[in-house]
Amino acid sequence: MRWQPETPECAECGFDWTIPAAKAIGVVSEARTRIESLLDAGRSWPAAAPGRWSSSEYVWHLVDVVRLGTERLWTIRLDPGAGLVCWDENELARVRQYSLLSAAVGLTALREATDWWISVVPTVTPSDLIRHDEHRSMTTEDVIRRTAHEVHHHAFDIERLSRRHGG
Repeated sequence: MRWQPETPECAECGFDWTIPAAKAIGVVSEARTRIESLLDAGRSWPAAAPGRWSSSEYVWHLVDVVRLGTERLWTIRLDPGAGLVCWDENELARVRQYSLLSAAVGLTALREATDWWISVVPTVTPSDLIRHDEHRSMTTEDVIRRTAHEVHHHAFDIERLSRRHGG
C-alpha cells in the first residue's frame, strides 16, 4: 500500500502513526469540518499540476476511502476469513470520474460516509487481526489509523491547494 508507515510520522503531512486509536477516530470525525471550511459552499480548487487531483477530486477520493474503511471494519467483524484486499485509487477515480463530480455533493457524501464509519468503529475489537493481501495481517487499530492518515493527509493536500489559490 502506498501509505504504509515506515517511520513514526508521515514525512509529508506529519501524521503520527503512533497515536491511540481513539485519537485517530477523532482525526476522521474532525476532518470533515476542516474540509467543509476549505471548500466553503462547495468551491473547488484546481489541481496544482497536470495529473494531480483538484480539491473536489480529493473529496471524492476521501468519500471512497472512508466508505472502503467502513467495509474493511465490517469484514473484520463479520467475515474475517475473507481478509482485506488492496484497491487502486487512481483506477477508482477514473471509473467514478471524480473530475466530473460536484464538490458540494462530495461534501455531503463525505459527511454521510464519515458518520457511517464512526458508527461502525465501536462494533469491532481493537486488537482483532485480519489477513491483508499485501501486508500479511493488520489489526483493527491499523485499519483505523490508516483511514485517519488518509483523511489527514488529503485534508493537508486540500489545504495546500487552498493556500496556492489564495483561499
